Amino acid sequence: MKKIILAFTVLWAHSAYSQQANSSQLFEDLKAINTLGTVLHVAAHPDDESTNMLTWFARDQHWETNYFSCTRGDGGQNLIGDEQGIALGLIRTQELLAARRLDGANQFFSQAIDFGFSKSTDEALRIWNKELILSNLVYVIRKTRPDIIFTRFPPDSRAGHGQHSASAVLAIEAFSAAADPNRFPEQLKNGITTWQAKRLLWNTFRFGGTVTTSEDQFKVPIGFYQPALGMSTGELAALSRSQHKSQGFGVAQERGNAVEYFQTLKGDAPKDKIYDGIDISWNRVDNGKMIESKLQEIISSFKFDHPEASIQQMVELRKLVKSNTNDFWKKKKIQQIDEWIQNAGVIYFGSSTNNGDIALGDRFKVKTELIIRSNIPVQNLQLKIADKDTILNQLKPYQKLIWNQSIKAGNSITQAYWLEKPRSVGYFGNEHPEKVGQADVDAAMKVQLSFDLLGEHFEFAKGIKEQTIDPVKGEILQPIHFTPKTSISLSPNVIMIPEGSKTSKNVEVSIQTLGAIQINGIEIVDRKNTVLYSDYNERNLQKGDKIKVNLNIKESSLGSAEKQTMGLKVRFINKNTSWTDSLEQHTIAYDHIPEQNYFTPANLEIIHTKIAKTGKLIGYIKGAGDKVPEAIKELGYQIVFLNESDLTFDNLKRFDAVVTGVRAYNTLDYLGNNVYRELMKYIKNGGNYVVQYNTASNLGPLKADMSPYPLTVTRNRITLEDAKPTFALPNHEVLNFPNKITEKDFDLWVQERSIYNAVSDSDKVEFPLVFNDPNESNDKGNIAVMKYGKGRFIYTGIVFFRELPAAVPGAYRLFANLLSNPNSK
Repeated sequence: MKKIILAFTVLWAHSAYSQQANSSQLFEDLKAINTLGTVLHVAAHPDDESTNMLTWFARDQHWETNYFSCTRGDGGQNLIGDEQGIALGLIRTQELLAARRLDGANQFFSQAIDFGFSKSTDEALRIWNKELILSNLVYVIRKTRPDIIFTRFPPDSRAGHGQHSASAVLAIEAFSAAADPNRFPEQLKNGITTWQAKRLLWNTFRFGGTVTTSEDQFKVPIGFYQPALGMSTGELAALSRSQHKSQGFGVAQERGNAVEYFQTLKGDAPKDKIYDGIDISWNRVDNGKMIESKLQEIISSFKFDHPEASIQQMVELRKLVKSNTNDFWKKKKIQQIDEWIQNAGVIYFGSSTNNGDIALGDRFKVKTELIIRSNIPVQNLQLKIADKDTILNQLKPYQKLIWNQSIKAGNSITQAYWLEKPRSVGYFGNEHPEKVGQADVDAAMKVQLSFDLLGEHFEFAKGIKEQTIDPVKGEILQPIHFTPKTSISLSPNVIMIPEGSKTSKNVEVSIQTLGAIQINGIEIVDRKNTVLYSDYNERNLQKGDKIKVNLNIKESSLGSAEKQTMGLKVRFINKNTSWTDSLEQHTIAYDHIPEQNYFTPANLEIIHTKIAKTGKLIGYIKGAGDKVPEAIKELGYQIVFLNESDLTFDNLKRFDAVVTGVRAYNTLDYLGNNVYRELMKYIKNGGNYVVQYNTASNLGPLKADMSPYPLTVTRNRITLEDAKPTFALPNHEVLNFPNKITEKDFDLWVQERSIYNAVSDSDKVEFPLVFNDPNESNDKGNIAVMKYGKGRFIYTGIVFFRELPAAVPGAYRLFANLLSNPNSK
């Protein structure tokens, strides 16, 4: 049973926890209990989903509605910050869950990783490990038993992305595989059985110039006004879609009716209704007529001003459902009924603490609040947290119970289950078969409530939250996290030590305590347990204290490889025991999603090769967010961040190069007009202006001219990270000065080569470097160079924002060439 929250613009924590279902929603939830239809939607990424159809099925038709996204969006772009990879995947996971809280659907994922744009279905399936991801989808189908499955994309090039078409290919195969006991037989236990859906449809679309709808397709009218919501499903769907903030997918609300189009891919084609031939009534179970009759009686007698008046009848309904022999529907419907009774009885319980991060084994104070804001005869109440419990025979209406306890943190850190083990390029590991498809991170610890009501026993559980009071935002509730005793971070975490230099470089190792510890010494060791640093001083450290150590990395200790990874661990020694921590804690905090913590190994990436550069001072104009400035510093430059007021010729002329962050021309209005003229003046007088990629998409229009001669940013990209380079202008300075770029410099790249490449018909534009993806013509738009006056302009779609943080030596060498002003020779 879903809750609809109408305070859409408030902070995430308010909408997720402080609201309970109102009477209108309780009435709609009765209709959902009376509906036995299930639908599963399948697509590739967060923001791919047909939000209109999810909202229509969940809110208008009252079906159990599910969305299966093959990936968590790890390879996408980030409009709101500099998170990439798994961090972006965590953000987009929570944005999907925020969307589902609005449109009323449930969320599922596979183990597939979004490895970036793919132009080939075969490539996507190969990298994902097709059989693994197919098994994930089959499991979710068998678990949810959808009557209808529908895809967002077709299984061919009209999908516009290899991962899009791959999601459709998987859905088509899973439609039959889920019903075959010989496919993935290991799944068939613990109530999971084979399942054959009635039909598989493709929800056709008109998008980006691609039109796949036609008037001979099956049509579904949607978008009707919903009095219980105070809006139409189209308006609510727009609010849901606008939760995809990291992708810039905010949309206008659609008022009025609309039509969605469908093409049958497998199974029986619908003729009159999308659910033709599907019994969505209680006739699906053996005593269904009695249950349905009882439910109709409850619906007819429902009192909007006193929803609790229906609780006795709902308890009787629960007993009827319990007597059913269909375990699948029994479990689903009892859960819906229980949630309805809790909401109608206005039974509130929750536990909070003022400490969000708790080190393993530490104790923390938990305050649990229980109040029943209606006159219902609840008995034998029990609250339980870990090994603590309290029992009350009865709680009077509106009598608030406050239960304070000191609890010991668990024995394992709070980490997303899909991040617990090493991952491959294309898929996450998962040692928990029962969690296949699970969307969210497990709560660190839960409070459990049980009670008896009119002869029936009820049980509920909620995650413990951190409570803070903000003077502007009010009460904020966030998930708590169990952490290691310390977090180990490195600054910088990528260093360059030239080959043959016989030099060394200092790395600051910051050890932050996440709980109070007493130690007699620390040792920093590498993966081979070689002691790199030791300090045997006694310390009593409180939570939040830091120890900072300068670790000297000598070239003589390095191997011959151009890129090396040194895994660091800190061994803590005290009188009674010793332990080792080796993880860095990362926190993601945005107002529209819950705070996320995740942990990664404390790895130092070392570039051990010769990289030349010229110049000393770089000006950097921040865009949408990237970690390129850290790499510029590591190359040996001093960097100055520039704002609008800094972009005058008199100020700019002191810089050897000026660089824009990614998507600066999408996000910064001020780069046009007078600032453009000042930048062109800088170039004309010998400056070196380097523009990193900007988008030609809905992530934000280009807000100004950027180059001295005509240049068009396209959606062209090179998706293979190992695409072979061709040196179209082998003697060009960006390929030779101050570093000679060779094919070897394109080894070890991650995810892709370039995005949003440029084109130009002007003979003033030089394109020195060419790549091509399989079966495609050469694309030369990854680096565009224009000589203008005494200086030069460079636009690059090369994904330096991925390659530099990944410590790719050749990317550093090539970027050094772009930064090195020939006038600084």
